[in-house]
Amino acid sequence: MNAFSPDEDCKEIWGAAYLAGRAKYDQGQKEHKTMFPTGGASWYAAQIREEALDTISYTHHLSERMNSIRSLARMMKEDDGMTLSMAATILEYLAGDHPPKLLPIAHRHD
Repeated sequence: MNAFSPDEDCKEIWGAAYLAGRAKYDQGQKEHKTMFPTGGASWYAAQIREEALDTISYTHHLSERMNSIRSLARMMKEDDGMTLSMAATILEYLAGDHPPKLLPIAHRHD
């Protein structure tokens, strides 16, 4: 954690958001080849609803990962058999940048 002033913090947050937002917009234009501002209100509402529903799932699973990290911290304090290597392996998985695993083929609902 950096000891930024509120003004520096704001500039970092919104500067990074602008760059990420611009890159996402440009990628969307490249992929979809649409004139995004020309969509109808109901289309935008449906897209927002879909994103909101995704956000609920993402927030749930992020909270679960945070609970797992807190459990790992307790184990590190209380379990003498927990090595730093073991804890690091678990933490690396919990905090990792990997997408969810695919369902086995028999369970997919494609």
